[in-house]
Amino acid sequence: MSTQNQPAGDATQTLDPETAFSVVQNRVYGPVFFEKLASDYHIRPANADEANSLMIMAGQLREAHAAQEKQASTGLITSARAHLDAQLQQMGLGAAQPDTDQQTKTAAAHASFDPELANAILSLQAGVQE
Repeated sequence: MSTQNQPAGDATQTLDPETAFSVVQNRVYGPVFFEKLASDYHIRPANADEANSLMIMAGQLREAHAAQEKQASTGLITSARAHLDAQLQQMGLGAAQPDTDQQTKTAAAHASFDPELANAILSLQAGVQE
């Protein structure tokens, strides 16, 4: 997890991909993920090992969901969505709306004021462009 030939104190140094990803995960994804677990499901990790396990399980579930979505046909998903919307309207709840997730927007706004996080994101972008 070292930098690429830059002095350790330089805030604008390019980070290697592993370090850049770690910074973004710890400053953006992690806080939003754990806040969502706590607020919606009352799940709070007791220690770093539990937090790491929750992040790994979330990744595994995300991969399983992505694989399942690839197998599902567009018509089936569209039909299921229409059925869900109809059921919600029958219950007086209205159609399902896309999640705008204010926490993610807030985290992104905070990230714009954090020089280390901004540098990590730019480093990740530079790695993708190479």
